[in-house]
Amino acid sequence: MNSKKILGTGFIIVILILSALSIITMASLSFPKAQNEYGEASYFLLRQTIWLVIGWGGFIFTANLNYKKYREIGKYLYGTGIIMLVMVLVIGKTVNGAKRWIDLGMGVVIQPSEFAKLILIIVLSALVYNFKTRNKIKKFPWETSLVLMMTTGIYIILVFFEKSFSNTAQIAIIGFTYLLVSEIKFSVIGFYAILTGIAGWFSVMKVGYRASRIAAHTSKNIGFQTSQSLIAIANGRLTGKFYGNGLQKYGFLPEIHTDYIFSGYAEENGFLGVVFLLGLYAALLVIIGVALKKIKDLYAKYLLAGIFMIIATQVIGNVAVASQLIPSTGIPLPMMSYGGSTMIAVMMMLGVVYNIIRALYKQEMGSKLDELNEIDYMM
Repeated sequence: MNSKKILGTGFIIVILILSALSIITMASLSFPKAQNEYGEASYFLLRQTIWLVIGWGGFIFTANLNYKKYREIGKYLYGTGIIMLVMVLVIGKTVNGAKRWIDLGMGVVIQPSEFAKLILIIVLSALVYNFKTRNKIKKFPWETSLVLMMTTGIYIILVFFEKSFSNTAQIAIIGFTYLLVSEIKFSVIGFYAILTGIAGWFSVMKVGYRASRIAAHTSKNIGFQTSQSLIAIANGRLTGKFYGNGLQKYGFLPEIHTDYIFSGYAEENGFLGVVFLLGLYAALLVIIGVALKKIKDLYAKYLLAGIFMIIATQVIGNVAVASQLIPSTGIPLPMMSYGGSTMIAVMMMLGVVYNIIRALYKQEMGSKLDELNEIDYMM
């Protein structure tokens, strides 16, 4: 079998295993909360299943859309992202003091900031590609960097006012990712890093609940949810309490099906299960990294760099929060945490990756990279 086909097949297998783990884990961890709050034990499981199916639909769509077309529609996607983020602030649904969601009715709620990350990756990739191919980055480092930072900054400001610190930070990380891949002067990157650090400090220390989380993290009083998360992880030991036997899901860890799903998974599957799960994410990132290294097209490289960074930071961030390595903040575990928007957005990102892997196969066969849909390469 061709090496690039092996790459694509391995990629699909990893995603399929993560999909199965998502449903299996949700079935075990969410039913007590679902029964208590909604009187229906399968409430969260049913919705997670629906979102996963829709996510696979998004994956198939982006996997079959020539990634080069994003350069043509990037500005329209960027404008759509702004409209959605503004709509959140105007008509958004407020939960626990944060306004991050748009209620579409019939129980359907979307979080535009999750899709804004993919849009920003597409737009910044196109900008860096255009600057690079026209040799503008070396000639005008400050001007080109300002364009990248202003493009990112608009999204940062809009998401910041949603009171979503984790998403604000991730969007900032995306911006810096493209400063780095553009190979711009380190003095320019350092300047923006200092500005961002100052702005980040004020945004944290001048907002009560964020400052209190930092203070709690640095003190011995780590908080109820964090302490229960650590108990869940410790309870797992080597092999776990086994499927369905976890105790923290019975009201001890309220967000065990969302931000702390890693803790619940660790309790039931133990250290060996955690190694398996993190191994799947590592395999996913390695495949993206290999594709990034092998593909010749610069725009594809930039797309892969942004997607790699988003998935890596979400996995690392979620595990770090659950393990008390960083202060508590809402970072979903890709494909595992309960939530439709994050599930669909991540699956669409993975579809873009698969489309580029298909292009890599065509590249190896010595063909042009224009009409990807000619390739019969779905496994």
